[in-house]
Amino acid sequence: MGTMACESARRQSAYLQTGCNAYQNKRSQPLSFWTEQDILSYLKMIRLPYASIYGDIVYDAKSGKLVTTGVSRTGCMFCMFGVHREKQPNRFQRMELTHPRQHDYCINQLGCGAVLDYLRVPHSGLLA
Repeated sequence: MGTMACESARRQSAYLQTGCNAYQNKRSQPLSFWTEQDILSYLKMIRLPYASIYGDIVYDAKSGKLVTTGVSRTGCMFCMFGVHREKQPNRFQRMELTHPRQHDYCINQLGCGAVLDYLRVPHSGLLA
């Protein structure tokens, strides 16, 4: 799993208990001790290709850190957790542009559209 201990208190606690490898659970988390800055520095240093949705890796003078010009996290593309707090275009609106078949499946077949409508979260319409 590509999770980092710095992402949450729960992940930090799990890492402190098991380290990178939880042999009883048959789980390996080799990035646990890396930080986001470690990963961005490594990608930039060795020019390793990564998914285009992250954009470019650039230095942000205001924060003094490396940042991505695209999204900072991806997670599960069908997850609605926290979407109501996103600026537009939100993840479902971007999905309509970048992955129209998955968007149609998610919104119409899985029923996510009805849930997002109930929450008054826009999920389509950028193509119109």
